[in-house]
Amino acid sequence: MSTSASRTQALLLSISFIAVMGTYAYGADPKPKTDAAKITNALTAAPPTVSRNASVAEMKEDGGMKELRKGTGEWTCVPDDPSTPGNDPMCLDPNAVEWLHAYMSKSAPPNKIGFIYMLQGGWDFSNTDPFATKPERGKATITGPHVMVVGPGVKSAPGYDRTGEGVNPAIPYVMWKDTPYEHLMIPVR
Repeated sequence: MSTSASRTQALLLSISFIAVMGTYAYGADPKPKTDAAKITNALTAAPPTVSRNASVAEMKEDGGMKELRKGTGEWTCVPDDPSTPGNDPMCLDPNAVEWLHAYMSKSAPPNKIGFIYMLQGGWDFSNTDPFATKPERGKATITGPHVMVVGPGVKSAPGYDRTGEGVNPAIPYVMWKDTPYEHLMIPVR
């Protein structure tokens, strides 16, 4: 193969890679409507090595979950929350699923550490009130791609910004401080 053909082939592979990564980075329809679109959206929340074998479940208003796809791994991915303007799918380990159920049902979270991927980013009304229904100070908190550590161990993790409203979401910080749902937000970009 000539040098010119090799360069052309390398260029085409690069373009293909960029196209695939762009699809991965930005996901599908930001407000997916069909189960297939919800599954596609949910899987963009974590690296493919995690999401590939994950179950996919949709959160219901009562805190329950509707299974959209049975996985073979331990992770569960959840599509975008249609009640928020942002695209915020997530993938959770089993402990984080328990934490999310507790949060959704406003009950005590488990005494376990959990891990959540949110590689599409997130959108919250408040950094201090987990149940806020409108932005505090008129401005929502928009976070870029991040991971979360949830559970009681966060309360004893020193050195992280605990400012609350007005926090810099570009550095690791504690969200919903001094509540049962306190968790560590760690940006990945």
